[in-house]
Amino acid sequence: MARRFGTDRLLAGLMAMLLAAGSAGAADEGHALGAGGEAPRIAVAKFDYKDTSGEVRDQTAEHAERLELFRTRLEAGLTAEAGAYVAVPLGCMGRDACSLETLRPELMLRAARAAGADYLVFGGVHKMSTLVGFGRIDVLDVAADRLVFDRVISFRGDTDEAFERAADFVASDILRTLVAGSAREAGGERPGSERGIR
Repeated sequence: MARRFGTDRLLAGLMAMLLAAGSAGAADEGHALGAGGEAPRIAVAKFDYKDTSGEVRDQTAEHAERLELFRTRLEAGLTAEAGAYVAVPLGCMGRDACSLETLRPELMLRAARAAGADYLVFGGVHKMSTLVGFGRIDVLDVAADRLVFDRVISFRGDTDEAFERAADFVASDILRTLVAGSAREAGGERPGSERGIR
């Protein structure tokens, strides 16, 4: 029994070392995304909102708050790890017209470039019913005008907590995808999507 416990401890120690090495490698790949060895800059635009649930009560103000909660939570998730990504604000953020639906694509791209962003995150949320919401999230490589991430997600509930959980999931998915894409490009693979914002 003592020998087995010792073997288990040894295996656990080896696993911990492998996981730490893997995390360090992933962090290094993430840093490589920025130009000149700097942390890449990411701008998160306002998200569009559509409600086709048919509910009688006017929830416009609540939905505007939840949409901003989603945006800020997503931005925080993308920049939480020190040195991974740096948030930069778009010049249009003080106005209502700072989403892809309210600002022409070429102007959105111009705003991202003026902000010095390496990546632009944008999209929208669609409330289908009281219980079901969908989100469309895209991430654009600003210099190349090429999408490097595009997802449609679904989530349950029209509450602050539901929007926070959705934002956390999306942030993790974006980070995982960008790190994997950076590793593929470093290996000489051609990027998958040629579609841009325009």
